[in-house]
Amino acid sequence: MSDSLINALTQIWTYQRRRPAIIHTGTQALNRLIPIALSRTETAKTVGRFLLGLYDGATFRFDLKQLQGLGVREFEDCLQVLEMDYTPEVEVHQRIDEGEHVWRELMDLWRTQPLEFGRQPAPQRSAALRAKHCGADKSHGVEAFDRLLQVAEGCTGQSQIVAIFLMSLVHNGRYRFNLTDLRGLDIKLFEDCISVLRMDYYTETEAGKP
Repeated sequence: MSDSLINALTQIWTYQRRRPAIIHTGTQALNRLIPIALSRTETAKTVGRFLLGLYDGATFRFDLKQLQGLGVREFEDCLQVLEMDYTPEVEVHQRIDEGEHVWRELMDLWRTQPLEFGRQPAPQRSAALRAKHCGADKSHGVEAFDRLLQVAEGCTGQSQIVAIFLMSLVHNGRYRFNLTDLRGLDIKLFEDCISVLRMDYYTETEAGKP
């Protein structure tokens, strides 16, 4: 058995052991995000379209740069829900009570909103939360970004997903990403995408911190 296959199997086994905890924290985060998404604020618009993107990524393509307009807690909750949705046992709307009704409300609120909504003003962010995440996330994010760049230069289905993911972060507002495409990545690449999202968010926080 080759080393690469052993590594892949080890990653899958490790992930499966973590999966119950991911579902638990992701469900808690989802229940915190729903009331925000159903309000009528700029934050609600971002969170609402993010949740719709997990429900139907082809129809509700998402501008990943909009995540930078969220506060730290909302941003981290979005990532926890995204991690839960990576290998979904059920669709995201089935994780909560009356989920179909809730998602109909979200569609009524946000599906007719223009895609080109502007950059939101930087939210006030807790210095303690910023310090907690910033240092390690930058280090991991740089390494993850380099690995994703190498993958994006390839000619596989995963390469195309990674390339669009990176372009949606680099070219603000020009590329809308199908969030459900992340399910097509192997575990390591998916985790690298999460690391890059965190690096991008906290780098922007440091550059324009209140």
